[in-house]
Amino acid sequence: MGIVAASFAAQTPSNATSGPSRQYNGKWWVNADAPERAGFINGAGDCLTWTAHVDGFNAPPESIAGEIGKYYESHPEAAGSSVVDVWRKVAAKQRVAPASKSGDGEDWANAHWYLNGDWWGGGGLPEKQGFLEGYLWCMSNRVNPKTETYSRTVGFYQKKIDAYIDAHPKAGNEAIADILHRFRDKSVQVAPQ
Repeated sequence: MGIVAASFAAQTPSNATSGPSRQYNGKWWVNADAPERAGFINGAGDCLTWTAHVDGFNAPPESIAGEIGKYYESHPEAAGSSVVDVWRKVAAKQRVAPASKSGDGEDWANAHWYLNGDWWGGGGLPEKQGFLEGYLWCMSNRVNPKTETYSRTVGFYQKKIDAYIDAHPKAGNEAIADILHRFRDKSVQVAPQ
């Protein structure tokens, strides 16, 4: 096992419980570090917006993470509420900058915003883990009909994406969601539309 893989495994309490079936709620939120929470917001927001086609989840982590944290702090009874449900509540109460603009005002006209291979390469392991946790959770829980499934651990997909980007110099412009799609379960039958 390489240093990166060992480091990732050490940061993941139990790869068996990471991913779509894990509860991403207030209890998870207070135990996750800021980069993992930011990654989760990016991953869940990417999937909710571009794959599940749900409005209201295009805020960048910088504009919504603090509000989610404040909500959990001021509403201890909501510890079991999902991060996504709390996100919807706090976003409805305030106007946040959409992720269609970067911090310097640049427009993101492409699907999946800035969440491409270049973004992935600049992130640390907790942020990558969080992205995959959010994206895979959304694919499993909010995308209907199920057109693709991901049954492996978050660590498995992180390694596959890292290897793909390392092997493909032009992957910096490719959306992480599109790269991840390459590693979906192959046995899923797509429902006719």
